[in-house]
Amino acid sequence: MQTNMTLKTKHYLTSAFCLALLFSSPLSQAGCDDPPAPKVNWKGCDKAGVDLSGADLRSAALDKVNFEGANLSKANLRGSYLGRANLRQANLSKAKLIEAYLVGADLRQANLEQALAKGATFDRAILTEAKLDGAFLEEAQFYDAKLNRATLVKANLNKADLSQADLSEADLSSAKLQEAKLNRANLEDANLSGADLQKAELNRTFLVNTDLSNSDLSRAILVDAEMISTDVSGAILDYTTWNDRRRCRSGSVGECK
Repeated sequence: MQTNMTLKTKHYLTSAFCLALLFSSPLSQAGCDDPPAPKVNWKGCDKAGVDLSGADLRSAALDKVNFEGANLSKANLRGSYLGRANLRQANLSKAKLIEAYLVGADLRQANLEQALAKGATFDRAILTEAKLDGAFLEEAQFYDAKLNRATLVKANLNKADLSQADLSEADLSSAKLQEAKLNRANLEDANLSGADLQKAELNRTFLVNTDLSNSDLSRAILVDAEMISTDVSGAILDYTTWNDRRRCRSGSVGECK
């Protein structure tokens, strides 16, 4: 009798333990049918093509969510976790992405025009051909991100970290890049005409066939930058540290004197 009771008790405890593990697992916690709300958990859910314009998704768990082609314009995604999310061709125009986490996210051909993404983390994200014109990206992190052929016209990237990012053929004309870090970045064939690069770091940056015409490079640092066919006509070079480590004199324009 005691043996049977002991076996039944063990079976009950084992079943209860298994159920507890099931309901406490991250996958089971994801409520894919839950309505949009702050802190909603949609981990790994399929939200392709959905209309979430203006939705409040602050601090939401959205890692690995499929948002391909989704409308997230004007959505509030402040502090949300979007690591490795699929945001291809998604509309994030005027969305709030302040301090959002998008490490490894796929944002190819996504629309982030006029998005507010101060302090957001885009490390190793793919933003090929993405539209970020007029976006507020101050202090954002883009380490090793792919921004080739992206448009960032008049974007605010002051104090942003774009170290080792691929910005080849990107359009950064009239962008604000004061104190930005572009060390070892690839800016081949990129357009930075009229950009504000005061105090920016471009150490060992690839500047082959890069358009820096009429830009402001005052006090910028370009030590060991690869500069071949680089257009600096009309560029302000006051106290700029040139790629050969020379310090340009005050009043230098279009040429380091």
